[in-house]
Amino acid sequence: MRVCLTILILFISLCAQSQKRVLVFYNQDKAEAIQVTKGGLVVLMYQGYLKQMELESNYVLDINDSTVTIGKPRLFSEPVNKKKIRIEDIRGFRKVSAGSMLLKTALTVGATLGTYYTIRNNGDNLTSTQQLLYSTGAGLVTNLSLKLIFPDNKIKHQMKHGWKVMLR
Repeated sequence: MRVCLTILILFISLCAQSQKRVLVFYNQDKAEAIQVTKGGLVVLMYQGYLKQMELESNYVLDINDSTVTIGKPRLFSEPVNKKKIRIEDIRGFRKVSAGSMLLKTALTVGATLGTYYTIRNNGDNLTSTQQLLYSTGAGLVTNLSLKLIFPDNKIKHQMKHGWKVMLR
């Protein structure tokens, strides 16, 4: 009985492991590979049904043999903005790391709070409302500058430059 249960658990775990798919973009000329797993944030440029180029940025919801499904996951309901993209239609990509998003947020918050405390300590002739407005303005300028310097919807790698897609 225990042997049958052990074999059943092993079989289920192998089946569950084989269901996990990874999208691997690789370039042999540059000896570079980028893995995109389920749940990862990605920007994809792809050829649409009418041969137009489209750009989509969202989280990877599902990967199968021929398509990648991206969308915005939700905690208690179905994902929104779901879009299925055929793998053969992908013309460019960029993987967005959580670290870069966290760094942008930290820099914006740091600039806002740093400006506030600097003005508060050195700005004797400013009211508290003016101090808040100046620090909020500094945070907004920092946020806009970071969006201009490091755009979210920009393709970094294109397939025409030797990149290929592989499923694992």
